[in-house]
Amino acid sequence: MVFSRLGPPASLLLGACLLAGTAQAQTGASRCAGPPSAPVAPGRAPTIKDYEQILQREPRNARDYYDRGVLHERMGQHDSAISDYTRALALDPCLAQAHERRGVAYASQSKFEQALADLDEAIRIEPNSASAHVNRGASYEATGQNERALAEFSRAIALDPKSANAHARRGESLELAGEFERAVQEYDAAIGLEPGDARTYFYRGRTFIRQRQFTRALADLDQALRLDPRDAKAHQSRAAVFAASGDQARAIEDYSAAIRIDPRYALAYLGRGDAYARAGEAERALADYTEAIRLEPNKAYAYYGRGRAQAAKGEHQLAVEDFDRALERKPDFALALRQRGRSRQKLGQTGLAVADFEAAIHLDERDTVALNELAWLLATAKDTRWRDGKRAVELARAACTLSGWKVPDLFDTYAAALAADGRYDDAVKWQEAALQSVEFERAHGTGARTRLQLYRAGQPYRTP
Repeated sequence: MVFSRLGPPASLLLGACLLAGTAQAQTGASRCAGPPSAPVAPGRAPTIKDYEQILQREPRNARDYYDRGVLHERMGQHDSAISDYTRALALDPCLAQAHERRGVAYASQSKFEQALADLDEAIRIEPNSASAHVNRGASYEATGQNERALAEFSRAIALDPKSANAHARRGESLELAGEFERAVQEYDAAIGLEPGDARTYFYRGRTFIRQRQFTRALADLDQALRLDPRDAKAHQSRAAVFAASGDQARAIEDYSAAIRIDPRYALAYLGRGDAYARAGEAERALADYTEAIRLEPNKAYAYYGRGRAQAAKGEHQLAVEDFDRALERKPDFALALRQRGRSRQKLGQTGLAVADFEAAIHLDERDTVALNELAWLLATAKDTRWRDGKRAVELARAACTLSGWKVPDLFDTYAAALAADGRYDDAVKWQEAALQSVEFERAHGTGARTRLQLYRAGQPYRTP
């Protein structure tokens, strides 16, 4: 008989486990983990070196290999942990905890096929192990099998209703499924069981961010960082709340804290780059996007961000090159299409700019920004080949309608389109409507009043 690489057939293992179970019933309950079989110095926990000495004297004790594996795993030494769990299982194939921990170690290395094989075996041996169901659920979740993950977490809770970890993991699974209210309920349950677990406050805070409940999110992330000040992800998430609230200075502080804790945290560089860009610090934004690209060269958003920073500096050819790279990685990236269209327009590549705006609208016909950009280009182009007042009016009206006729910047474009179509009285009306906005007047008043004078004189506006 030939055995698979995962070991002997389940039927043989089952028989062996039944025999082992009988022997254990005669010798007493087995030890899951704890002090080694031989004593160590009083008052201190056993170390790897202690286990090495013990295993030299007693090399056939499966429990000591298992316990040393746990120590290796806690130290992040997953290969050594897997080796120890494997040796433990060679001595005792029914040691369910060793199958479970080896599965977790494999999952830490993204070896999910091996992880699930071990976790399946752990549950076959000990079907009522809540932790094994939680860990199998985590592997299912990592491989995109969210429904199976949710079932595992629910099974773990049925076995152990007081498992805070199981409630937290079920909350994550529900969050991934977009069921935010139910996710919050699970996080509430987990926090009620273990109020000192920073991770669950982080998860609940992240869910509140997705619900745009920023005040509640901030409270949870503050608590998560009080409990664990070195949680880079919590700093990154709190920075995102500050950024969404317009506080770029505090966002930059938290992104920087995340980077100090984890210098390879690409998402924190991206977030800080965005915050620098909003604060008008294009050079610093450029540096952060470049570092994010170095860390994760296939992330489309990093190229998009760097392209925007280049455009802010007036480097439109470099910007186009970065938008090209973003679109190579994500062809349906409407934001990159829009921004590339703007830079191409600045470079005088009107036909290519039109193509980019048309492509963005094709991806989303409700994209008010792309509609507005194309309307402005067709209304104000110097080159008569691209000028189309009637189409500009249609596009600008669509953008205004989609935005509820509440955005003065869109009125400005609509007025230019009406003038391009020869409808000067209507153009004057909508240009005056745009100028009634104090914010629009402050930002664009000089140019808008110049255009208004043109329309009153029966002339369209043309881009210089």
